[in-house]
Amino acid sequence: MPRFFPSSNFETKMACPSPWKDIEDKFFECSICLDLLKEPKLLPCLHRFCKQCLESILQGQVGTIECPLCKDVCKIPNNRIDGFKTDFHMKTMLQFIQLQKTFENREERECIGCEEKLKVTAYCFMCKEFLCFQCYQFHLTKKIFAKHQKHVLGLNDLERKSLTQEKLASLMEAPRCHTHTGHVAQLYCCTCGNLPVCVTCTYGEHKGHDLQDVANVSKEEREKLQKRLEELVKRKENVPNLTDKINRVNAELTSIVAETIAKWKTQYEDQTRKLKNKKEKGKREFKRFKAVLEERTRKELKELESEMEEKIRIIREDYDRMIEIKIRKSKEKEETKRNEIEKRELKIDETMNKLDALMNERNKTIEEQQQCKLRETQNLSDLCNQWVNKFENLSTIASSVLESHNHWTDAQCIPDIRAASEALVEDMMKDFPEMESLSDVTMDDLPILCFDIVNISDNVESVVEIDMIKGNGFCITGITGTGSGYIVVSGRLSYEQSFITVINRQGRQIRHDKIDEVKGSSLHPYRHCAALSGDKIATVCESNQVGVYNIHDGSFTQNNITSLFDDIKTMKVKFASCITTDPKRGHIIVGTYSGSLFIFDEEFKFIRALKLPEVMKWSRDILYHEGVLLICDKESRCAYAVTMDTSKTEAELLYKLPKPDIDGETWYPWSICADRAGFVYILWFSAVKRIITQYSHDGQQLLTTKRTEDTAWCMTTSMTEEGEKLLVATSRSGKILCYGLTPA
Repeated sequence: MPRFFPSSNFETKMACPSPWKDIEDKFFECSICLDLLKEPKLLPCLHRFCKQCLESILQGQVGTIECPLCKDVCKIPNNRIDGFKTDFHMKTMLQFIQLQKTFENREERECIGCEEKLKVTAYCFMCKEFLCFQCYQFHLTKKIFAKHQKHVLGLNDLERKSLTQEKLASLMEAPRCHTHTGHVAQLYCCTCGNLPVCVTCTYGEHKGHDLQDVANVSKEEREKLQKRLEELVKRKENVPNLTDKINRVNAELTSIVAETIAKWKTQYEDQTRKLKNKKEKGKREFKRFKAVLEERTRKELKELESEMEEKIRIIREDYDRMIEIKIRKSKEKEETKRNEIEKRELKIDETMNKLDALMNERNKTIEEQQQCKLRETQNLSDLCNQWVNKFENLSTIASSVLESHNHWTDAQCIPDIRAASEALVEDMMKDFPEMESLSDVTMDDLPILCFDIVNISDNVESVVEIDMIKGNGFCITGITGTGSGYIVVSGRLSYEQSFITVINRQGRQIRHDKIDEVKGSSLHPYRHCAALSGDKIATVCESNQVGVYNIHDGSFTQNNITSLFDDIKTMKVKFASCITTDPKRGHIIVGTYSGSLFIFDEEFKFIRALKLPEVMKWSRDILYHEGVLLICDKESRCAYAVTMDTSKTEAELLYKLPKPDIDGETWYPWSICADRAGFVYILWFSAVKRIITQYSHDGQQLLTTKRTEDTAWCMTTSMTEEGEKLLVATSRSGKILCYGLTPA
């Protein structure tokens, strides 16, 4: 998790320079070799490394390298290691550390004055050599060394421990001209990135450049840095707030996962208990049947035996034959009933195995979701730690540079500090709004597998008026439920726009988005939709735009698939007409008016085209259901089941769903969906009527037929607090009819 900022006040640190001893030793160490920096080279992120250590990292790298500490990526200069800046300020501080150790240890060094090896007493920064006591006094008193005197550091200065970075900077000689190394620099060339230059250069290669006095450059750079640092201090409060958000999201995620698993366990145990009760009920039924049958047979045999004894001499053979017949029929009935109960038990066992497998799969899925979201929050935590480390490094460097009060140091170092701080301020301003959704775990309830039939309510239970804007040409053409309980409707808003609207169960609008028609398209913008995963909806427009819509934040991406029709030569008009999904694989399946299907993943990566059998020309609606694809074909006016194998290019026809025969009308299959128990529903059209048919799980047995409103256009199912509902949307009135689905 992210670390909070140190308790010491950063503003105070900027205003009141800390003593030299307050800088930690590791500030002067190379993080690669863990020794004092040697010829320190500076990266744009302000982390520094020994020249030799950085050169070893550059080996084999082309173009860019990654900072070993903060992982920032920086460009490799054309002249490689020599192109990176030498840290002038750090070299000064390192030199002082070496001098300090030499003085404290009373080491013997060769004196620059008398050339004798004596204990050192002073160091001349102009001579760049040590002095013994006598030569030190000579340096301080003779006019010949007048220019040297303000650049001499004595042992007493160190022993009093009064030497500050500002004092040290005043001892240092001004830098040499970057071109004429024998000349002391007098100006800074701002055009060339604050390079120190001598007067000679102003007539040479720097003629006409922006040449500034070092004091002016220093003052301007310090003021810019001070403003940037004050802004950093204000922005750093965002990081602890982000940490709190991460902790809260992790807690909410853990809680929601636990609640979901507990809910599934309750549902699983409830369904398992009902299935076991059914199994025991069948056994008891057979036992009662057998007992009644045996008792009845025993009585009949006794009666026959009595009758036989009276007429035994006359009709013995007839009665023997009758006894055999009765026994055989009794055995046949017993065997028939046993087979019926065994088939029922086998079906229940299969259902229980299916429920077990589904429960294991759901637990695995939610665990994968949880781990994925925890990895995302951990990545955010790591990012926060990087910001904190960068901030601490930048504040230490800035404090050190500002404390030195050296114009040359300011002009050379502060631009790099400001450049690094700008990126850091931008990072620390990030709010990560998507983080709030990391605690969301959206999973549908377990499907109901333990019911033999689901009854549709005789009448419409309620009518929901959709709260939305209706334009000229408005028409609802798609509806689907979501795992979070919302309902999504889509369709044509006008002749130039389609729409996607998210509503709650009461019809109140949550989101409403308009999508402009593709320029130049001659097709109407009828938009269809299907639940994909979590809060994501797959959608397709008849102008051949397939997309994914997030109902949580309204983000929408789509892709034009017109080019996929180029290989289809049999149809003149080619457009996408419907959509379904395989949430388990994350597949989007698009039906067309061309006798083919197109399959994509969630990122719109095209997987393959699937050619349908010749009998199917116009897929009006499609449904991926229990491993097969159910297709409402408008051209043939029939509904079919075909294989769904993404490794093949052609689908095989499995069977045709029973077609209603009511009132002598010609019926067209228009919309298809399935409930949690696996029963299939189709909305059928005629010229003036609409009916809903209910089918068995495999679609081969027609169970129920129900009349509905004549403007019904599309339908779906949705879970509510009262149970599952069948939702039927009307085309132009903006109403949703709700039918109850009651398991029996």
